[in-house]
Amino acid sequence: MSFRLAWPDTVSGYYVVVWTAVICILLLVRRGRTRYPPGPKGLPLLGVARSHPKTEYWKTYAQWGRDYGDHGLISFHVLGRRMVVINSREMAETLLDGRGAIYSDRPFPMMSGHLMNRQKSIFIMSYNSRLKSYRKLMHHDFNSRAAQKYWYVQEDEAQILLQGLLRTPENFLAHIDRFSGAVIMRVAFGYEVKSERDYYLQLAQEAMRIGSTAGAPGRWLVDSFPILRHIPNWFPGASFKRKAVEWGNLLYNQSLKPHEYVKRSMAAGTAVPSFTSQYLAAEGGGVVTPELEDIVLWTAGALYSGAFDTTGSNVRAFILVMMCHPEIQARAQEEIDRVIGRGRLPKISDRGSLPYVEAVIKEVLRWASVSPIALPHATSADDEVLGYKIPKGTMVIVNLWAMLHDEAVYAEPFKFDPTRFLGEKQQPDPRDVVFGRGRRSCPGQHIAEASVFIQIASVLATFEIRKELDSTGQEIEPEIAFTTAIVSSVKPFTCRLIPRGKEVEMLIEEGLE
Repeated sequence: MSFRLAWPDTVSGYYVVVWTAVICILLLVRRGRTRYPPGPKGLPLLGVARSHPKTEYWKTYAQWGRDYGDHGLISFHVLGRRMVVINSREMAETLLDGRGAIYSDRPFPMMSGHLMNRQKSIFIMSYNSRLKSYRKLMHHDFNSRAAQKYWYVQEDEAQILLQGLLRTPENFLAHIDRFSGAVIMRVAFGYEVKSERDYYLQLAQEAMRIGSTAGAPGRWLVDSFPILRHIPNWFPGASFKRKAVEWGNLLYNQSLKPHEYVKRSMAAGTAVPSFTSQYLAAEGGGVVTPELEDIVLWTAGALYSGAFDTTGSNVRAFILVMMCHPEIQARAQEEIDRVIGRGRLPKISDRGSLPYVEAVIKEVLRWASVSPIALPHATSADDEVLGYKIPKGTMVIVNLWAMLHDEAVYAEPFKFDPTRFLGEKQQPDPRDVVFGRGRRSCPGQHIAEASVFIQIASVLATFEIRKELDSTGQEIEPEIAFTTAIVSSVKPFTCRLIPRGKEVEMLIEEGLE
């Protein structure tokens, strides 16, 4: 048996092979001369590509941290692409807070960034003046005080959520998703979602799917070998380039379509006040500059993308754990009944009077983190940590899951226990981790917290959450499993939502009227 080396039959293919080989050799030489943080060595050229998990990789990173790590820091490479993982809260504080000038950049991925034409996306763009403009608008509208002007929107949508749960409780997952999309559409664009099949909700769902697929670590060879971007679109194996164009257009339309809706509404004099309309309404009736309009378009689009699935994932996890822990559910309901009573529905202003409910919410955020891995950071300059070199342009992964399940910080970290956030010896607030640290922390935190609170408090006040029954009347034990994506959610499950009395049903209907 003989083997023959088959060289590409096109000039472009030949250059791809040659340059890929050259890059691999250079990466190996550089890797041998640099003392990186410890971690699994992997194989030559491939690195840990063969051992890197496809699902729940945050758990593997945490285990590698225990096996190889030094002060919560590990590193490895996939196809020559160096990655550094931060597994501890202390190291996150040191690098993201203390050295924010170096660790606030983003890696600009070839697939989900360059090829999909997402240079203006807040999620992957560099820490530059345009990003600061985005965050300035968000801070102005969503700081702790300013965010209160949207409370009425969140409370209105919470009542619609309760109506849906009362009439079709079996569709509880769809009702929760609708709340998330409806709130952010009203906040960002003044648009009122009418049903779970709304066009903009479906657009956002498709965008989330595409974003997760395009941004999956290690999925696209072009991310490790950028020279592959020069392959012609028609070349065998270049389907990723055609996908990138299609997906990039869809993601842009996700921002453009609701933006155009606001402009049409403003021209017709029917626009409802929103984040977008206030910035498109120039002083004196003038016209905003194209630059400002473009910034508003991309900022509102980021709100739409960032908030669509995150709060819903928190509430889905809450439903699951309440079903599994009826004693915790009963204690939270007792607090609501004692503080608020049965004569009205909860309001966001009640938060400060419901410490146990707040503790339940904190534990949901910790136990079922919707973002186990934060969006990756990148170093904007060479750095040295604990004697290790971290070169400029290194991808830095912040493992939030590892921090929130660190047994040195949270006793019995896999146990759902709200009391860890009550009393004199409280464990650290998970919100300091969940919403990010440093210059890239989530600017919509106050909107998100209010949305999660009003949904959870409203459901607790009005429904008993119970396990589903089988044909013999026995309770069905739910599977506790999570998806692997940009936003990690509990996998679909069933439950029973039982109104807490006829007066509750009347309260829900009266509130809507």
